[in-house]
Amino acid sequence: MFGLKKKGPTQPITHADYCKIVKADPTVQIEWSEVETGHWEAVCVCGAEYFHEPPAEDRVRLDPYDPSTFRHAGQCEHRETDDPVLLKAILKVRDGMGGGYWWVQCATCEHGWQVPHYPQPPMRLMPPPK
Repeated sequence: MFGLKKKGPTQPITHADYCKIVKADPTVQIEWSEVETGHWEAVCVCGAEYFHEPPAEDRVRLDPYDPSTFRHAGQCEHRETDDPVLLKAILKVRDGMGGGYWWVQCATCEHGWQVPHYPQPPMRLMPPPK
């Protein structure tokens, strides 16, 4: 949705010593482009670098009933509750509209929040193919 643009790897690409772009502008930042889901590429005249996010099977799925993911209202009497039976009774959990997250709503305080299916994966840079 709006404002949820993926940013890609945080590390800048490594330029070759002979790179003409870096000689012309030493502060240049080459942007990462998502070629397909989870695969990023940064291309310069001196070469290209690639990044692959770990597949979803390698990540641990978040639990929408985990108290660390709660965003209750400040006055909600159940904001500190961790009893699984009570949580199943007061929290309504359903898949989000855009996918990739759950929409959780508390029946007591009537607040709603998103819980992503997976936590933000750590960024790993892959060397360019040879």
